[in-house]
Amino acid sequence: MTKRFEFNWHIPVPEPLIQGCVFDRWTEEKDSTDLETGCLFKVDEYGFFIYWKSEGHDGDVIELCQVSDVRAGGVPNKDQKLLFNLQQKHGENLEEKSLTVCSGTDYININYQHVVCPDSETAKVCGR
Repeated sequence: MTKRFEFNWHIPVPEPLIQGCVFDRWTEEKDSTDLETGCLFKVDEYGFFIYWKSEGHDGDVIELCQVSDVRAGGVPNKDQKLLFNLQQKHGENLEEKSLTVCSGTDYININYQHVVCPDSETAKVCGR
C-alpha cells in the first residue's frame, strides 16, 4: 500500500517582501547604467513572482523559478559616479545593505538586478 505524502509547495517568503519593502534598484549594462530610487518590491503570497514599481518608471516582474541566486553585496564597478551617489545616500556600508538577484532562463544569459536595502538587517532577512 502506498503511503500518503503531504506535498508542501508553499515557499516561505520573508515578511518584508510580502508586505512590500522600498529599495533602490540599479543595473549595469555594457554601455549604460540605470538607477531607480524608491522602488516598492513585493513577492506574491505564494512565492511565485517578485515585482517592483517606482514613481515615473514602468514596473517589472521576475518569476522566482528563474532566479538562480540572491547574493549579498554588489556595488557598481563601471560607473564611479553611480557608486559615489549611492555612497552619499546610503553611507560607507553600502556593500552590507546591497543584494544582487541573478535570474534567467538558462545559466548563460544571466540578468542581474542590484538592490540597496534601507539597512543591513533587511538585506540579511531578504537575502535568505
